[in-house]
Amino acid sequence: MPLRDHALLCPPILELLRVGKRPSWEIEDELARQFNVTDADRAQIHAKTGMSVWTNDVAFALKRLREARKIDRETRKRRAPNGGYRGVYFRPP
Repeated sequence: MPLRDHALLCPPILELLRVGKRPSWEIEDELARQFNVTDADRAQIHAKTGMSVWTNDVAFALKRLREARKIDRETRKRRAPNGGYRGVYFRPP
């Protein structure tokens, strides 16, 4: 995995959300393009959680930004294209 520093993901997330709300899967996809994360990298699964390492890294960056009150998440989650429900994030006014 080429990237494990969640802090590196925060500035591009803020930039993505500058134009409006984005669901987490779109944020993951765009960051993967920006950081040249391959499909093979994205397919790596965390041994303890069974979650994609990339998805987990982006989730931690989103959590860090929420804790710093730089972004927020809609109360209602949306159905993700690959199943389940995921958050939709935005920058508060």
